[in-house]
Amino acid sequence: MSFVPKGWRVAFVYGLVLVLGAGQARAQGEKKAGEDVKAEHAQLGAGEERATGHTQHPDAQWFPEAAFGLFIHWGLSSVKAMNISWPMIPGRPLAARDLSAAEVERVVRERDYNLDGKPPGITPNQYWEMAKSFDPGPAYDPDKWIRAAREAGFTYAVMTAKHHEGFALWPSAFGDFNTKTYAKGQDLVAPFVEACRRHGLKVGLYFSGPDWWFDREYYSFLYGRAGRRNPGLPSLDADLQPRAAAKNADEIAKHQAAYAALVRGQIEELLTRYGRIDVLWFDGKPAVPDPESVITVARIRELQPGIVINPRMHGNGDYVVWEREQNLPKERPKVEWAEFCSTWTRSWAHEEIPFRAPGNILGKLALLRSWRVNYLLGVGPMSNGEMAPGVYENMAAVAAWMKGHRASIHGTGPLPDGETASSPATARERVRYLFAAPKFREGGYGYPEEQLPAADETLTLSGAPRPKAVVLMASGQALPFTYTDKTLTVPVPAALRSKLVDVVQVTLP
Repeated sequence: MSFVPKGWRVAFVYGLVLVLGAGQARAQGEKKAGEDVKAEHAQLGAGEERATGHTQHPDAQWFPEAAFGLFIHWGLSSVKAMNISWPMIPGRPLAARDLSAAEVERVVRERDYNLDGKPPGITPNQYWEMAKSFDPGPAYDPDKWIRAAREAGFTYAVMTAKHHEGFALWPSAFGDFNTKTYAKGQDLVAPFVEACRRHGLKVGLYFSGPDWWFDREYYSFLYGRAGRRNPGLPSLDADLQPRAAAKNADEIAKHQAAYAALVRGQIEELLTRYGRIDVLWFDGKPAVPDPESVITVARIRELQPGIVINPRMHGNGDYVVWEREQNLPKERPKVEWAEFCSTWTRSWAHEEIPFRAPGNILGKLALLRSWRVNYLLGVGPMSNGEMAPGVYENMAAVAAWMKGHRASIHGTGPLPDGETASSPATARERVRYLFAAPKFREGGYGYPEEQLPAADETLTLSGAPRPKAVVLMASGQALPFTYTDKTLTVPVPAALRSKLVDVVQVTLP
């Protein structure tokens, strides 16, 4: 046992406790985020994901082979480096508690909606005040974003043209809470679309049906599940105070008509101002009696015939979406077109928090492509329009892996019927790719300090003929193997493993 001075031992133990504590806190936050997804969707009116049959338009058939998409959440929240929209909605802890009448009275009196002994950190009105400081300058260079994304193997990108906060990133003729009024009138959507086209990525625009700014005099800013569990809690206004009075039926009807016109007008602007749009990524329904009447799928396809539409506004769409790690299916889903969306950190928007390890991201990508599911991975720019250095550092790590392994992801599909593997695997004609992904601490969420050391691994492929060649894809080194009873067995020793995903390329006769 080597001698370590007592002071250093104390510092090391203290540091280890901090690291483990931070990891446990992140894990708890991840678990809570996953549990909240369905509740958030219910509050947005998104409901269950359904795909009743995808579009047959020839310009849309790229989607199931897209593999890797970049999800860009940008808006007012970037001014204070917080998650987008949801920080203005307090009350999540109340959704897990049955409050007595006395407890309800105390919570309202002290504005202790998060049960942490203090008022919420930001009210909706304070959140919207950030519009005055949201002013991207020369650092806004989506060409740099998309160039890095292309090198990292992304084939499409989706940006939040408008999130639930209600702020639109283009100078819309509908409403005044957009860059027509703020950010010096800049159109922040157009440069993104142009950058995608320059670098050959498909263009996706995210649009939130819920618009909390436009709905601010009618919407309760208390977390919906909290109010349903505790009906004694009041409707909260944009200062997070109990509403003094309810609107009458005539006021509500006029507001809903104006709301529908705003949503319809803004969607049509997005579909007519920027040329071809490949994906329309809805996230919830506008708060009107018949959301389906705001704009129909037929009208959207009239404006953009080859567009791909997700199901979160109309109740069904061209593909199914799963959100967050905890909601990923346990086995290959029985759908034709599908997408999984999650975050590279634990936040959709820019926050100064750690990124998941590149090996975690690539391992998830390999699993999803073995199912022919696209991976839409979320990052967020800073308020000046620049991506944080961590985004580029992690993209560079993925890009380096893609240089030697792109063929295992792009242009491949699941194993043919009759073939199975012990690990995620993809196929192209007479080639099979077996993925050996790094492992992470049980219960963790793929952060670098949770990654376990590389270990020996044995991969198998059953149901395929005896191969002509078996090599480690990164180096081309031939690997010893056995073939018995139509099962290929390939040991991959730890000495040959990397910190990323190791791929065994199997060439069949």
